[in-house]
This record gives sequence, C-alpha cells and structure tokens, in this order.
Amino acid sequence: MKFNKFIKILAGLLFILTVTIALISINHPIFLKWLSGSARLIGKPTDAVVYCNGQVNADIKVYHVYKYFYATMAEYYLVHFANGDTLEGRSVIAIYENENIVGTPSGRSKRDYDIIFGRLFQSETGGKFSDFKNDMKGYNFDPELSFTGNTIKLKLPPGAREFKCDSLRIEL
Repeated sequence: MKFNKFIKILAGLLFILTVTIALISINHPIFLKWLSGSARLIGKPTDAVVYCNGQVNADIKVYHVYKYFYATMAEYYLVHFANGDTLEGRSVIAIYENENIVGTPSGRSKRDYDIIFGRLFQSETGGKFSDFKNDMKGYNFDPELSFTGNTIKLKLPPGAREFKCDSLRIEL
C-alpha cells in the first residue's frame, strides 16, 4: 500500500518536472542544450560600470568568464547589449585581455545566448568568436582596445546597429 502511494507521488513529481522543463524550453531553447551539456551557465553580471559614448548605460552588462568549454582555463569578458537584442537573438561581444582581441560570436540566436532568471547561458557555438579585425567573419575594424588598470576602452564598428554605441569604457 505504501509502495503504491510512493510510486504515484514519484510519477506525479516526474510529470511536474517534465512539464516545467518543457515550459521553460519553449521560451528559452538554450535550456535544453544546458541540460544536455552543449551549453553552459556563465552566471550573473559583474558590478562593472559601462559608459556608452561617454554616458553611463545600465542596459549594457559585463560577464566575467573564467573557463572555456571542457574546463580549459580562460580569462575574458562578455559584454551584453540589452538594447540591441531582438526576439530572435542577443547582442554580445567578447573581450580577450590576454590576446588583445574583441570578437563577435559565431551564433547570436536564443539557442546560443539567453538570460534565464538573470543568469547568462552560452552554447558551444556561441562560445566561438571572430575577431573584429577579420575582414571575412568580423567587421574589418580595429576597435583600438586598451586596458588601463581596471578600465577597458574600445571603439565599436560604426555600421553595427545592434550596439547603438560608438565607443565603450568599462570600469571593472
């Protein structure tokens, strides 16, 4: 008798869990990728202050990434331009301090980047970047990236409408 009740409760909880995952996945397809291991949780944004064209912009968030996929150590920042997002995708760039590179992701759709409960998720495809200076996959543009103490300065390509900004200064 107790065993049957236990099985019914367990089946009910499993059903509720399945429905919850399905409902989250409808609006956030990256969630299934995360469950299967082909996406990762980056986390909450840092407390950086971001200046866009000299003005503080609270819609631009900075995320610190400590490792690449498969536990290889890394040290770079993801900058998310919320004002450049669309229903289909996210506006994100990567800043690599060690390589002095600013990159644009290979994939920008909601399957590659999404924010769920205030936390940024990134797929494997979204983790691959092309340098702004690259004339084929990038913007063929020199961002004049510089690091001074806890300050990052760079210029953004004038033809890239998703950034809605010409220059960035990030105070970490």
